[in-house]
Amino acid sequence: MLLAIDIGNTMTDFGLYGGMETLYFRSKSNRDVTLEEAIASSELFFKSKNIEPSKVTAAIISSVVPSLTEIYLGLCRDFLHVEPRVLGPGLKSGLKIDTDNPKEVGGDMIAVSVGAKSRFGYPCIIADLGTATKLILLDDKGSFAGCTIGAGLGLQEKSLSSSAALLPEVSLQIPRKILGKNTADCMNSALTYGNALMIRSLADALEKEAGYPCKRVLTGGFAAYVKGLLPEFEYAPSLVLDGLADIHKRNEK
Repeated sequence: MLLAIDIGNTMTDFGLYGGMETLYFRSKSNRDVTLEEAIASSELFFKSKNIEPSKVTAAIISSVVPSLTEIYLGLCRDFLHVEPRVLGPGLKSGLKIDTDNPKEVGGDMIAVSVGAKSRFGYPCIIADLGTATKLILLDDKGSFAGCTIGAGLGLQEKSLSSSAALLPEVSLQIPRKILGKNTADCMNSALTYGNALMIRSLADALEKEAGYPCKRVLTGGFAAYVKGLLPEFEYAPSLVLDGLADIHKRNEK
């Protein structure tokens, strides 16, 4: 089995490939976690699924949090006894990066693009809603042609509640109407409807700029909060992990 790990600023996602079914699970990206704690959590998960850790024979990691990269490298080596691949220079992704400085493109964006290209083809616009909200264009040649990056829903909510003394923290949910009648609905309206409208408008603008129609895909941890407002986007929550699995396969001897 292959263990794919995507370490983000907010959440860390895991995917187990090669069993009877593909298993996905996630945890918060706790920068204070120790290797021992990470191993203990993994032991509990494997026991809950009745999977022997020895069944995992390979691993691949994508990370934007260097301190956690070291923790999960240790997890793979000490608990699973496999040497993981780390997404970066030296690994073949099969994805051409058509930007000013390809080295600036994060591993998570490469992995999600590979996953979308494999599953949905191209040209394609990927709305990836994580700590940051990113819209990525895979052009008509299948290349990573660029993206837009903005603050994600979680960051927006935290910024509102922490910067404005009279605004509370809210649980993200779609109000029945755009026009709010109470503080929580007013905030949630801008966060959900506002982001959905922004994503749709940016996708329209990217498509117009590209000069051809594109498939539209929605992924990322915060995508679940707005997917009902974006029916024209195909919802695919595991694209980064699927892309990592594809990259691992491409790099097998």
